[in-house]
Amino acid sequence: MARHDDSATRRPPEADWLTSEPVTRLQRFFTRLRFVVAAHAAALIVAFTDRPPMWPGIAVALVGELIQIWASAHLRKNVEVVMSGPYAWVRNPMYLGRFLLGLGLTLLTWRWLLIAPYVIVFWLYAQARVLGEEARLRHKFGPEYDEYRRSVRRWLPLPPNRRFSDARWSWECVFRNHELRVAFGVVAGMLLLKWRIILWGPLSFGR
Repeated sequence: MARHDDSATRRPPEADWLTSEPVTRLQRFFTRLRFVVAAHAAALIVAFTDRPPMWPGIAVALVGELIQIWASAHLRKNVEVVMSGPYAWVRNPMYLGRFLLGLGLTLLTWRWLLIAPYVIVFWLYAQARVLGEEARLRHKFGPEYDEYRRSVRRWLPLPPNRRFSDARWSWECVFRNHELRVAFGVVAGMLLLKWRIILWGPLSFGR
């Protein structure tokens, strides 16, 4: 009798506790409040960015934004399983780039009391979003997405062991996904932050 291969439906080891009730509630909480949290985080970065050097944070943030632009050049939402560009290295390059962008911005403050909470909050938020998106993609694309999911890691980028797709960089996709607008906003925000520091120096409550 042939053995039934349940590898396609077997839950990954981390799913047992990531989808537990307490963790799920935290994930939903941070997902609902993501814009409020982002606004408060921006205010804290503006207030507490007063310790040189700034270049490590800027470098990390720019790498994150470049990853997002690269991913947006291949992203065709709800059309196909995207497996080209950075998606051949990691399943969620947009979230990875977004994490590095935020990490770079918080590194500008050089305050671990801001950096550590950011890492924890973003991880909970990203897990909540990704788990839901993976369930939707498995339902929409079926075996094609399951094969891709088994070949490429969720968070840890690794060189692809084979060519998944012949799709190439598309500027049309970059504009459709509005990523250049985000990039300009990031650069403008950094320039304004630098201007604020030059003009007014450290704020009194940021010292």
